[in-house]
Amino acid sequence: MDKWLDCTISEGQFTGEFAVQGKMFDSTDFSMFAPKEVLRFDKEPTKNKQVKGSIQVTPLEQKGDLSLIALPRPTFENGRTITVKTSQIR
Repeated sequence: MDKWLDCTISEGQFTGEFAVQGKMFDSTDFSMFAPKEVLRFDKEPTKNKQVKGSIQVTPLEQKGDLSLIALPRPTFENGRTITVKTSQIR
């Protein structure tokens, strides 16, 4: 069952690609590029303006207020799976 993780979205390097930034459970940043198909946002980001949005994720395991999730693409820092606070997932 796919869910959505809160994130900040900005323009990517290529058409149809966006830069995604978010926070893991310990407030450590993660970043990645993702296609529009796995993102939700009200208004598309511009060159000078980031937007709040969400990225599609697959929950793998939950323990207390922490959730292990799989992202659609690997992050630059940690690969495809990261741990986030369950409250960040919709």
